[in-house]
Amino acid sequence: MSKRALAWMTVSTAIIALISIFLFDRPLALAVHESGLENASLVVHGREFLDIFTGRGLLDNHVALGQLVLGAVFVAAGLLWMMLRRGSHLGRALVFAGIVQLATIEAAWLIKDWFGRLRPFQVIARDDWSHIWFAGGNSFPSGHNAFFWGLFLPLAYQFPKYRIPLLIIPVFIAFARIDENYHFLSDVLAAIALTALITLFAAIVFERWVKSAAKRRA
Repeated sequence: MSKRALAWMTVSTAIIALISIFLFDRPLALAVHESGLENASLVVHGREFLDIFTGRGLLDNHVALGQLVLGAVFVAAGLLWMMLRRGSHLGRALVFAGIVQLATIEAAWLIKDWFGRLRPFQVIARDDWSHIWFAGGNSFPSGHNAFFWGLFLPLAYQFPKYRIPLLIIPVFIAFARIDENYHFLSDVLAAIALTALITLFAAIVFERWVKSAAKRRA
């Protein structure tokens, strides 16, 4: 994965998210709700397992704090590994991923507070599609996707050979949050666009300190 790929990912997901707000969000949310597949057991349990496994779900009463745990652990683990093995690409990659994730989560929560968008299930329950934004909600962008994409996308950038298996988990999370009707399609895409943008910015800033695996092979 290259910086060009990150740039294309940022632009494409942002554009599709904008289009989705006006064209796809409402019909998709209603279709999921009426399909009988909303909150599918396998999807919900899979997402809950990943929440617990990554530490995000360990602090149910302190969600914001729980989201910061894994990024901080990655930074600490990366620094420790670099102390043990100087010049280690793995150590630098872990620090890079941790920094990107922490920045992505903080940015996502700031944007959530600004837009105040209601979640799909809340809008469906109210049956009022005219008051979705600036209504005290926290749907846009998706915090779950900021958490998981914020970790795995920078790792995919660092280790492009393993980008497909690395991105399986965040792709599942994107699907799960839509299936649970906790997020609109645009919420998910906006989180991915935000992650790609921050990853790209970090890749440029830390280019001399952290080189992608693709460059190391060249």
